Amino acid sequence: MNYIDFLKSKVAVAKHTGFDVDELNPALKPHQRDTVQWCLKGGRRAVFASFGMGKTVIGLETAHKCAEKTGKQSLICLPLGVRQEFVRDAETVLGYDKPVYVRNMAEIKASSADILLTNYERVRDGDIDPTYFGCTVLDEAAVLRGFGSKTYQTFLDKFKGVEFKFVMTATPDPNKYKELIHYAGYLEVMDTGQALTRFFQRDST
Repeated sequence: MNYIDFLKSKVAVAKHTGFDVDELNPALKPHQRDTVQWCLKGGRRAVFASFGMGKTVIGLETAHKCAEKTGKQSLICLPLGVRQEFVRDAETVLGYDKPVYVRNMAEIKASSADILLTNYERVRDGDIDPTYFGCTVLDEAAVLRGFGSKTYQTFLDKFKGVEFKFVMTATPDPNKYKELIHYAGYLEVMDTGQALTRFFQRDST
């Protein structure tokens, strides 16, 4: 075994738990199509994309295709300030029905929309159960960066077992490895504690 093969043997690659698609919305730009296909094939993926790359459209198309696949509704969690951006892009860019904003499980069950929108606090405080959905998308997912934060610890448990789940946020700091590990923990790609033990020397003293 040469050195390159040795290094490759140490790489931990996340499993594909998703599905392939033949057709995507023609309004997607090439990089957006590639990203959506990668997300859907992986099943649980994080999209780190700078401002202007179209994370909103990527998240909407991913949620739409998952709803088609599972026959269940998809939930997008987002800051309230960007809700209208999602509604506008769904209707005017992608040509889909208007995503519906929901505040509790009663409103969810009363809605026939494929894609539902809510804010982080609704999930964190227990008004909405993410496991009801076939797919969840977290937009502006920087709220997951802090392992000790209430939102991270709560979301880790509440979203556990969701079949298809995705994170959409700006490019993380490349030097903050723990931030990447926290996203991996949420996506169930690798346990946070396991990752710290495997890749870093843990000082328990």
